[in-house]
Formats: sequence, C-alpha cells, structure tokens
Amino acid sequence: MSILHIEILMYNPFFLSKIIHSFLTGYKKEVDLKTIFYVLPIIMYKDSRDRLNNARTDSTLYSLFSKEIIMKEYNTKLNSKFTLNHVAELFQDYIEPTKQSIIILANQKNIRFQSSIVLLEDFEYNKIAPSIREYFKSAYYLGQIFSKIEVSEFESFLEIRTKA
Repeated sequence: MSILHIEILMYNPFFLSKIIHSFLTGYKKEVDLKTIFYVLPIIMYKDSRDRLNNARTDSTLYSLFSKEIIMKEYNTKLNSKFTLNHVAELFQDYIEPTKQSIIILANQKNIRFQSSIVLLEDFEYNKIAPSIREYFKSAYYLGQIFSKIEVSEFESFLEIRTKA
C-alpha cells in the first residue's frame, strides 16, 4: 500500500466521524467544541490507542497515563504519559479532518450544535468489525475519561496550550 493510500485512509472523514461519534457516546453529555479537537490526535496514535483499549469504566486520565509501564516496542520502562506526548505535534494535522468529521456527523443527524455539541444517537462500537473496533473502543473510553475532567486539566497534564 502506498503512502498516499495510507493517508487517504488515515484522514477519511467518514471513518474519523465514527471515531468522534464513539467518543461522544462515551462522553454521555454535551461537550464543547474544543474538546473534540483532541480526540483524533489521541486515537490515531497507536500507543495511546493501546492504553485506552485497556481502560475500564472507572479508569481516569491519571490511572491510564501516569504510571510506569513496560513498552515492549521500545524495550524499556516508560511513564505512560509518554503515549500522549504526540498530541501537540499532531493537533494541527487533524484540525481539518476533525471539522469535516463534525460536519458529517451533523449531516447524518447524529449530533446537534447548540452552545456545545449534543449527541443525538449513540454509536455501538461492539457491532463494528473486530479489525477496526480498537479505534472505536478507545474513543469510547477516551470519552468516558474526558467526561470526568475539564479540557484545561488535560492541557495542564500535558503542559500544552493550543487554540481550537
């Protein structure tokens, strides 16, 4: 598969809209637009996606991303916060795909814009093919985790400030 084909798949707004839809299902309440822009940089990065796929309903940002873990790929122990270090770098790359994905969700009547984004219909990641389910499962758990904190707490945790 060529790099162009991989990029087309990675930035496919229909696929990415389902990831955001799964996040919103896990979030379970109205969400401000700024929060949505963090979803794709986290989920599309394998290391952070893997951490989220090991989440439970009671997992928190700190229980998943603030402890030492063995990283087999790197043959060392690292703080799991390392798996989120890429967010600031990838943030700009996912602004346009996130906007397109939000438009798709609105056109499909899965969300509604008010002062924030309101989920109208849940996304059931369990019904998705196992080969890609990990994206949606991790997005769902990210939604649960983010629903327990403010986006400013996440930014403070990573020591980043971005504009969405």
